[in-house]
Amino acid sequence: MKRAALVVAMLLVVASPAFAQAPARSGFTVFANLGVGFQTAVTYDETGIGLAGLNFGAGWFLTDKVAVLGRYSGTYVALDALEGENQTSGVWAGSIQYWLNKWASIEGGVGYGRWSNKFDGDDDGVGLIIGFGATVFQRGRHHVRAGFEYAPVFTDDRVHNMGVTIGYQFVR
Repeated sequence: MKRAALVVAMLLVVASPAFAQAPARSGFTVFANLGVGFQTAVTYDETGIGLAGLNFGAGWFLTDKVAVLGRYSGTYVALDALEGENQTSGVWAGSIQYWLNKWASIEGGVGYGRWSNKFDGDDDGVGLIIGFGATVFQRGRHHVRAGFEYAPVFTDDRVHNMGVTIGYQFVR
């Protein structure tokens, strides 16, 4: 047991400089992700499952923890009420990404939202983006991230977009 404790302690000491030298976040950042999308169309009282993405964003770090981004988040799903036709819904927004620690971040933003389908045409209004992301693998400034995004579009016929995503973020 003493040997195991000694080995663990030595590994922590050896690994500590590597953790301390993790690159600071500053400058440019860009990301893209995709995943499983869930879209709830209030008018049809129905939730469809489809594609979340390709969601993307680009921006600049103001501090080590805060980045300002221009970005898009949306979903593409088939709804039974539309006789199997697809509905697209998404939000273009300015957002703030706040890094809680070395691997996790939250995000929030407001912008332009729009949904569209073959039968009802389209509508636009205010959209939100709220998200959480976590780095699951990192090599230098390259991050593979998993996350959750919520991007509702507020029109007379509200649409709620949710995505469980995986993607890439370059963090300078």
